[in-house]
Amino acid sequence: MTQTEQPQTEMKKLFTTSSIATGGRNGDVYLGEQRLHLQTRPAHSEREGTDPEEMFGAGYAACFLSALGEVGRRQSVNTSAAQAKAFVSLYAKTETQYVLGVELHVYIPEQTAEKTHELLEIAHQVCPYSNATRGNIEVKLVAETAPLL
Repeated sequence: MTQTEQPQTEMKKLFTTSSIATGGRNGDVYLGEQRLHLQTRPAHSEREGTDPEEMFGAGYAACFLSALGEVGRRQSVNTSAAQAKAFVSLYAKTETQYVLGVELHVYIPEQTAEKTHELLEIAHQVCPYSNATRGNIEVKLVAETAPLL
């Protein structure tokens, strides 16, 4: 543990996973125990692969849908066919400091935009990615009324 990390003994750890990265944006990542291999590339590169922002967006969208599923079960709303698309932007705050911004677009079949937005706001309080980023980056929630795929 580094000096800046605080022990989290009061929380129950549910699981731990790991990923390995080599070469930064011009390298490779190996995800999880199965070691799914992906090549990494700079944003807008023609090189085969993915960039860190795409991976962050995929993780955030998937995690958010899980949180939405929990919220839906609590409210007796079927969210099993919901879809989420994360738009992750990289911003230069200064010449040497960068930050992310996220827009999460979510579609829930058979729900109004108002009801979808209500569920998104609650899921945003539950989602571990939302809790990790809260106060650090701007996250905008968008309720969609048509399928994303």
